[in-house]
Amino acid sequence: MKIGFVGLGIMGKPMAGHLIKDGFETYLFDLNEKAVNELVDQGGHACSSNKEIAENCNVIFTMLPAAKHVSQVLFGDDGLAKNGQPNTIIVDMSSISPEDSKSFAARLQEYNMSFIDAPVSGGEPMAIEGKLSIMAGGSDEHYNQVLPLFESMGGNIVHVGDVGAGSATKLANQIIVSINLAALSEASVFASKSGIDLNKMYEAISGGLAGSAVMEAKMPQIIDRNFEPGGRIEINYKDLGNVQSSANAIGVPLPVTNLVKEIFSSEIANGNGMKDHSFIIDFFEKMANHQTPKGGKL
Repeated sequence: MKIGFVGLGIMGKPMAGHLIKDGFETYLFDLNEKAVNELVDQGGHACSSNKEIAENCNVIFTMLPAAKHVSQVLFGDDGLAKNGQPNTIIVDMSSISPEDSKSFAARLQEYNMSFIDAPVSGGEPMAIEGKLSIMAGGSDEHYNQVLPLFESMGGNIVHVGDVGAGSATKLANQIIVSINLAALSEASVFASKSGIDLNKMYEAISGGLAGSAVMEAKMPQIIDRNFEPGGRIEINYKDLGNVQSSANAIGVPLPVTNLVKEIFSSEIANGNGMKDHSFIIDFFEKMANHQTPKGGKL
């Protein structure tokens, strides 16, 4: 089995690194040659184009920013569909809409290729540790073929249904994560302006019902005011746009999610799209005219 990996960004690079480390013959392409070269030093094989990936590999992963990028990699003139081998399995681990996933799967069938949508959750830290949550949509046959590869990158792997189900599950995940980020930000500003040491607040409530994986991952960053991106505001906003579009298509109102989406939009408008998504605390700080102190205590 020869593995291709297209998209070696914050998430894709460590994910591909785990495949290489676990002994899978892995071919790599990204516009960022530095990322490719770092993985070549670990044992990967550099490719100069999507076409070269397609010609060499029978299982190909894509990890890209948005559906338009996935579409270009799949169906461009030098793309995977036109230049790949019959029976190739394309595994898209990007965060896109269920509608896009289903559309890509249908188009790939014309080339005798199969598609699995398998977005992930856990951010850069879990990607580095190889403990991502992976939610996969596709046939049982194709899922079982790529399961050993998922196990190289993830710690919690669930086959959630047919094509599109993985993307829908990821959007549900993003609803919960985004609303949790907003709640954590609002609570932190309230506590800090009330004179509470945020370290003590975190210690007091993290073990109770308010505790969450979001709190464990992001409260230390808020206390340290470290907003280097693990998950960027602009990516979260893109995901919430997909949530809104998919919810409209099936008639599901999302009043809280749509409010939180506008908070993300405000931060992008203020030039903060590249910061970590925990930086939406900035929105609440400005409303309260109070910035939480570095170190958590005034």
